[in-house]
Amino acid sequence: MHFYTLSLKSWCRLLGAASFLLLAFNAFATQADNQSDQGMAVYKALLPKAEAGDPEVQTTLGLMRLRGDTVPRDLRVARVWLGKAAIQQHTPAQYYLGQLLLLDVFNANPSDLDKQLTEGLGWLRRASRDQHPQSQLLYAQTLLGSQLDDPFGHSKIEAQQHLNSCAEVHLPCTRYALSRLDQGKEEEYCPSRDACDQKRRLLYTLANAEDAHARYRLSKFEGEDRMFWLRRAARLAHPQASYELADLVIRNEAPLQPEDPAVLSLLSSAAQQDVPQAMHLLGSMLVEGTRFPVNKPLGIQWLKLSAEKGFEPSRQLLMQIQTTADSKPAAEQVESAQTPENKP
Repeated sequence: MHFYTLSLKSWCRLLGAASFLLLAFNAFATQADNQSDQGMAVYKALLPKAEAGDPEVQTTLGLMRLRGDTVPRDLRVARVWLGKAAIQQHTPAQYYLGQLLLLDVFNANPSDLDKQLTEGLGWLRRASRDQHPQSQLLYAQTLLGSQLDDPFGHSKIEAQQHLNSCAEVHLPCTRYALSRLDQGKEEEYCPSRDACDQKRRLLYTLANAEDAHARYRLSKFEGEDRMFWLRRAARLAHPQASYELADLVIRNEAPLQPEDPAVLSLLSSAAQQDVPQAMHLLGSMLVEGTRFPVNKPLGIQWLKLSAEKGFEPSRQLLMQIQTTADSKPAAEQVESAQTPENKP
């Protein structure tokens, strides 16, 4: 099979996973029966401005033809309007046209596919050089995700530069750049000191944007204030941070601050988000009446959920509870309340 066919498949797989392409996919799925006379009237009213060279209006008409929701869909006409706007340095038009060419919605002949993909990447590069964040992300994902050294003559070094620039201002770029540095490993893992510093900067950006997991990850980095980041993550209901903070408070290794949730809220939040250690701790405290009023049925339910997730301490505690119950005289045994159908 020709190499560009293989690369196209891998690119489409990358593009299909990108959230910013939902507009394009939703556009193609829209039914033509939603067209209206009003939509066509709007389209015709905008035509003079588009024909006079207004790139904003040309892009609008191109997208209307692409969606096909208010006027009949015509991908060829959409390409013409987007192309007219793109050559006038209208970056949104360059972005839409670039991704459409990469997705091959125009069904190019096999002999023309190489040229079409090259053109699509070219439009994305031009928009990226104008600091258009969506284009920078798509350009970087396409090139950096390719197994080719220089896909269709484009530089991966330049793509990385666009990604680095975009990561400072556009959170999807930040997350993608971070995932590349993680290499499948999170927390404090860094392949080099430079990569670790880069990862830390990206996490700061996400943490300042109210990203709970970024805050939790920073609590694991050497040199960071662990409790500062742990508290900030727990206040956003991060499951592991909520459990760890509650555990530290229960063991008298950290006090709660006024802004922190109560211990019961922390444990309940983590348990509801399937953290087995939190399920176990909450369940054992309810069974024993430690810190919270005794509620054996509810506590046992949490222990069972934790045990089902393979948490061995919960399984052992359940066995002890059952052994104790079996050893009591029948008159002293108390029936458990009916277990709710859903999680507590």
